[in-house]
Amino acid sequence: MLRSIILITLLISSVCGLHLEMHKAKSIGNELKEDSVDMPSEQLPGMCWACKWAMGKLKSEITNGSTKDDIKRMLGMVCDEIGFLKYLCRMFVNKYMGTLIEELSTSDNARTICVHVGVC
Repeated sequence: MLRSIILITLLISSVCGLHLEMHKAKSIGNELKEDSVDMPSEQLPGMCWACKWAMGKLKSEITNGSTKDDIKRMLGMVCDEIGFLKYLCRMFVNKYMGTLIEELSTSDNARTICVHVGVC
């Protein structure tokens, strides 16, 4: 129980920190625009975990007969189930949609896909 509380607290803190950094970048204007907008995805808290969760979920749902359109549709819906990291997940999926469709068409596991995309 204590571990669950600590884990939830850490995840919430990560998301709040990300939101604060994004808010600072917007309020200051162009001064931080280059640093915050072009920040590599692997530096965003929770991005690797969100990627592995989403790709693992999709890999379990994708069959040999799934088309690229099926995979694209599933990618559009997978973030609805992630909870409070939904925004981060959607941002990731939209940014890497083409690459994720190609990677999910292979036999790679979720961790390998996230490494190939560059978020882990």
